[in-house]
Amino acid sequence: MFKGLSYIQKNKLLWPVAGVGILLCWFLAFSRTFEAAKLHGELMRETEVTGDLSYNPAHMQKKLEALRGILKSYRVSPENWSNELWMKASAMAMKNQSGIDYTVSKPLAERDTTTLGNTETIYCYGHYIQLVKLIDTLERSPGIGKISGLQIRSPKEDVRGERAGMCMLKMEFKGLTDL
Repeated sequence: MFKGLSYIQKNKLLWPVAGVGILLCWFLAFSRTFEAAKLHGELMRETEVTGDLSYNPAHMQKKLEALRGILKSYRVSPENWSNELWMKASAMAMKNQSGIDYTVSKPLAERDTTTLGNTETIYCYGHYIQLVKLIDTLERSPGIGKISGLQIRSPKEDVRGERAGMCMLKMEFKGLTDL
């Protein structure tokens, strides 16, 4: 395109091309940067006027509501948590065509006061995609606590039978009963 032009014509095109380049840079990058700097200055002035947010009652109320929502998602019923966890997990595992093993943890003779809540473990077997779908559906289920630990192991070559060639998923659930 520029091979047919002389040096004088190229020098005449230099200034318009440079102007277009600077305008392009302004619209794509610099204008947003200046707007962000302006917004930052406005927000800093606003926080100086309103004072410290940690003592603001409206801000404290928002934080309290968020904390209540988080704790509510961990809440489980102490009487039938194991049964409900088993029923929901096995139903979802069947829907995702994966196997499941669950052993009810034995209740301790004396309650441990150093830990908060209860923990249950479930083992699932299936192909990787099925196990990821199972994790997703169990994470969204209410009333079974929250997943506190995950471990996916690749298929072992020495396993024979129906679990041959399947990944193993270990999920630990944490539930709070006393709030």
